[in-house]
Amino acid sequence: MIVRLWPLALGAFALGLDAYVLAGLLPGMAHDLAASQASVGLGVAFFTAAYAVSAPALAFLAVRLTTRKALLSGLVLFTLGNVATMLAPSLRVLLAARLLAGVGAGLYSPLAAASAAGMVESDRRGRALALVLAGLSTGTALGVPVGLLVESRFGWRWTIGMIVAIGLASMAGVARQTAFPRTPAVTWRERMAALHRPFTWATLGVTLWTAIGSLGLYTYLAETAAARAMAEDTPMLIWTWGLGGMAGALLIGPVIDRYLPAARATLILLAMLALGFALVGYAPFAGVGAGCFLWGLAGWGSVAPQQHALVSRNPGHAAALIAWNSSANYLGGAIGATAGSLMLTAHLSARWLPAGAIAAACVAIVIHAGKSTLTARNAVWRQ
Repeated sequence: MIVRLWPLALGAFALGLDAYVLAGLLPGMAHDLAASQASVGLGVAFFTAAYAVSAPALAFLAVRLTTRKALLSGLVLFTLGNVATMLAPSLRVLLAARLLAGVGAGLYSPLAAASAAGMVESDRRGRALALVLAGLSTGTALGVPVGLLVESRFGWRWTIGMIVAIGLASMAGVARQTAFPRTPAVTWRERMAALHRPFTWATLGVTLWTAIGSLGLYTYLAETAAARAMAEDTPMLIWTWGLGGMAGALLIGPVIDRYLPAARATLILLAMLALGFALVGYAPFAGVGAGCFLWGLAGWGSVAPQQHALVSRNPGHAAALIAWNSSANYLGGAIGATAGSLMLTAHLSARWLPAGAIAAACVAIVIHAGKSTLTARNAVWRQ
């Protein structure tokens, strides 16, 4: 399985590194571009917003093109966006480059997940999805510390150059792979019809609010650490968050395949996420480290159960549903990053950011609990 899926996981690694290393690069980028960290942080919002829009909007390319060509198209746009980011002379160019990279990521990521699920047997689908997700989290756990080390010695542009190199390696692997499943044609009417189902809306709502808290707070982890007199510990906290994310991404697949239903796993992970936010915002230093690990584990681990729930409910529209879920995830990240930027621009203390993240996690828990109750009642009624 790993032999067939490694190009997809490597591309996800590049996406994960690109999306999450910027939190550690903000100070250097802001200094180089003569802008505030809050303004440069909008680059994260631009990337995630472009992803959120392009994921469903460009899904038709997976039908008109072969799966391999669609994957390659996404990687090409993503890589070109990062080349432009690396060479950006100003904040405006940087933001435009992040938009382009986000469009490429939006085309690639959901199709990579759907392809992985279609390349294995049904009883290994959770592990295949988790493997691609592990590429994203490993890009954070291992790639981000390396990227920050490169930045400290050579500058942030060299870190972006490293992302370009990894993207090119993934392109080479995808180009050589021929076993990608054909994506079934889904009309826009069918895509929109799927959104009218209460189960789908509720699932996407959980994903949205989870990302508002998790990805939004992560964008300004450096600011949050500085507000708690822990600015020098930011790289370690990011690394700890990434380790938790890698653990969650790797372990959640076997868990939902063998031990826990996806709905129950999601509820547990959301509770862990809220606890992690509380520790990061209000615990002593050791508790902050533990909170980052829990936060990373629960945030990354929550994605696969959401995907699994959607795909299991309607496997014929797996690619479209994963695209909508990815869109909700990155839209939430864009909302969270923008909200954080507005708070910091208004000169509110970064100490308020964890409280906002806790509130977002609570909203996600309420939506998920309501969805689970409704699903259980419908099951009883059908019997």
